[in-house]
Amino acid sequence: MRTKQVKHIKKLVSKHLGRTTKRVDRPPTQGMFSRIFFVTLADGREVVIQFRTERLDLDTFKVAKCAFSQVVPDAVALQDEELENIGVHSVTGKDAEGRITVNKSLGRVLSKGYLADNSASSLDEVTTYRPLLRGFLDRLNEISNLPFWVSHYDLNEVNILIDESCEVTGLIDWELSTPKPFAVGREFWIPEEFEVAERAPWNELFAGMAQKTHGMLEKNIDLVQDAVILGTLLDTFFWEDRQVGYGEISMKALPRFLTYRITPVRGDEPPYKE
Repeated sequence: MRTKQVKHIKKLVSKHLGRTTKRVDRPPTQGMFSRIFFVTLADGREVVIQFRTERLDLDTFKVAKCAFSQVVPDAVALQDEELENIGVHSVTGKDAEGRITVNKSLGRVLSKGYLADNSASSLDEVTTYRPLLRGFLDRLNEISNLPFWVSHYDLNEVNILIDESCEVTGLIDWELSTPKPFAVGREFWIPEEFEVAERAPWNELFAGMAQKTHGMLEKNIDLVQDAVILGTLLDTFFWEDRQVGYGEISMKALPRFLTYRITPVRGDEPPYKE
């Protein structure tokens, strides 16, 4: 582990928590734009310290905290003048001349991005799903009647904390987790044991919610299924510079993802249609 990082961690713990650091560990996998460390304090408490390139948005943590209470950690932004003055938010070349040089260099690099004479092939991929998307326009009012729900946007092993019994004790990194109609914001991925493990969250999700909400969703289970598909489409496509864009990996997986049916709808059948 880098000595400078440990040095800053000890300094932050002492300055903001008034405690000394006993041990610093790092997870096996790190995020793309941050560095996370698990810190054990001298009094036995454990905290997570994250070095970031962007400012921490605490509002999303507050919303999640209201819904999930103990599972969402208390989050504070730690101010440190020394780290802020390093300039991790800036490109090299602080003055105008330096920025112009960087931008010219970027232009030369990105000028090699030619792939084809026109964009027809990629446009065809998008227009294939136009009828499906248009169909959702007529159902937006129906979907808006689903409960307003906050779910975690990026459920992966880095953001899920568990105890020795594999029970979830905490969820971190809530910044992109904005509330949406139930099932629209649910993220899922396919591990090797997917067909066995996939049923568990749906069963526990419905069992753990208020009985009144459960009953309402059961009566509108087809609408919940549609909301899942809508969420999948919204996660694949995006609007940027007045054009529709998409992630290439998501687009390749989309035909299969669109056949996904939630547990209450499909019963004992497989989650995806072959």
